[in-house]
Amino acid sequence: MAQRDMGYPTLDQALDAEYLTATLKKLADLICPEVPSRKNDRIQAIVQIVFSDLQWTFEQLPFLAQHAVSETVHSWDGTFDFRMFVNKYGASPWSQTEESGGRKAELLDIFLIRKHMPLDLLEKLKTIAPIPLKDTISYTENDAVRDEGLTVRETSRAALANLVTFLTLATDKKIRVSAKTGKATAATVKNITDLLYEPDWYDDQEIGSIQSFAWPLLLQGGGLAKADGSFLKLTPAGRKALKKDLAGGIQIAWQRWEKTKIIDEFSRVTAIKGQKSNRGRTMTTPVKRRPMINNLLQDLQPGEWISVDEIARLLQTKSEYSFEMVNYGWKLYFLDQHYGHLDYNDTWPLLQLRYVLIYLFEYCATLGLIDVAYQNPQGARYEDYRSCWGADDLEYLSHCDGLQYIRINDLGAFAMGHCEDYNTPESDEDVFTFDGTDLVTRDIALLPPGQELYLEKIAERIEVDRWRLTVSSLLSAINGGETLAEIKKTFESSSSKEFSRELKQLLVEVEHRSTAFVSVGKATLIECSPEARKQALTNKKMSGLCLPAGDRYLVAVPSKERKFIKALESAGFILGFK
Repeated sequence: MAQRDMGYPTLDQALDAEYLTATLKKLADLICPEVPSRKNDRIQAIVQIVFSDLQWTFEQLPFLAQHAVSETVHSWDGTFDFRMFVNKYGASPWSQTEESGGRKAELLDIFLIRKHMPLDLLEKLKTIAPIPLKDTISYTENDAVRDEGLTVRETSRAALANLVTFLTLATDKKIRVSAKTGKATAATVKNITDLLYEPDWYDDQEIGSIQSFAWPLLLQGGGLAKADGSFLKLTPAGRKALKKDLAGGIQIAWQRWEKTKIIDEFSRVTAIKGQKSNRGRTMTTPVKRRPMINNLLQDLQPGEWISVDEIARLLQTKSEYSFEMVNYGWKLYFLDQHYGHLDYNDTWPLLQLRYVLIYLFEYCATLGLIDVAYQNPQGARYEDYRSCWGADDLEYLSHCDGLQYIRINDLGAFAMGHCEDYNTPESDEDVFTFDGTDLVTRDIALLPPGQELYLEKIAERIEVDRWRLTVSSLLSAINGGETLAEIKKTFESSSSKEFSRELKQLLVEVEHRSTAFVSVGKATLIECSPEARKQALTNKKMSGLCLPAGDRYLVAVPSKERKFIKALESAGFILGFK
């Protein structure tokens, strides 16, 4: 009898199909007063004992085995997930034997047959097997993380500053990308690296760029920019983020990244070959993987450090966190496709764990959602792949192997919906003092994210800590889309000091120069003879709809062109065209 995906309909069918006579004798010995000699009789004896007092039979199981039954009945729909169980409970349910209480783990083979539970047994156990224990998340104390000698980086401030920088670069068409892949060119990545608010995670050419590689992809996949030829340009969401709401831009990017197809993050694990096979899609889509990791991130407590090993364990304990990496695992290999196939090994640490490391370190941390504690990747997780043929010479499998701990920060809590608002951390000290028309800061580190770049748009930098405002610099900024009201608001929010007399005069002058001539819309210029011009300007219906412009021209008042044309027609004329 063929085994069904969800198990056999009845216990007797499962026992008959899957177990030999000798195995059935061992199982019968565990619960039957007498063991029949024939196979069919043994099966019927086991089934009769089990169902005559299912509560008693269940209680004969060791405690771990009872948990295995509960998980299968209430969590896994009749299919036992060995990996999830071991990661949740720390041991195999068949490893526990309690001789003193008469409980043996082998009895579990009656309940779970080839990882499936017979359907008739499953239904009756729903009222007997208790709801599974809720798994607990193990967090790590702050001091313990810092005592390990790891590099600890808080990311939110840098991410907000970097967002301003890269959105501005996109506005100025300075982020060149491949039209096919969306990835930034090597020259662009190098330039971006030099502009990062804080250095990239590693200063190591062999490891390569991480944040500067990720940012152009995050802008596109996050819906803040899109390719326009060979360069990025801002979307409306990107322009809004740059103007008013950096944290909101981060949140949008995080939400939209979940569904982006611009990159499979795992493609960065270049040591694993065969990801792009000619026949069939080897890898699953990341669109189905990211939501599972995000489910776990949503369940984590913001502000608490958690180890990557604990994250890896949790991802293997619940179906809500579980995801597959490949459609055809046999296509992946190390070094040589004839010898180094991955499916000869336990692939979870090679595939799922590496994907999680890159997703968290290269993208979530770059976006400022999580703080990180890490070391160099060389040798950090060598035990995962040391036994794999063709991989023993690798210093690391992924450039993100060094990530050890993460912590959801305030920006991440906001992006993930744990709180409704995000307030950029502010210093109690004034950011600026006013010296004539100069803005002076005592400490560059006090500048809010993106503020330095903003100052260079509205003022001339004359020293490392001093910017000079002029009529020309302010008019140029206003011409570029800034408003004088927003500029004043920035000054007021950055200093408790009153504006200097020179600065007040400068702002008055700029306001005059920026409002003396105001565009009110496009106008239609009409050529006419002096006689026709005079007639139009003295006609009661037309005179209020046009203005004189030289000896032979009229200008139709903006937004009143159609009324002027109708007035012409009423007077017996039409508007001709050259």
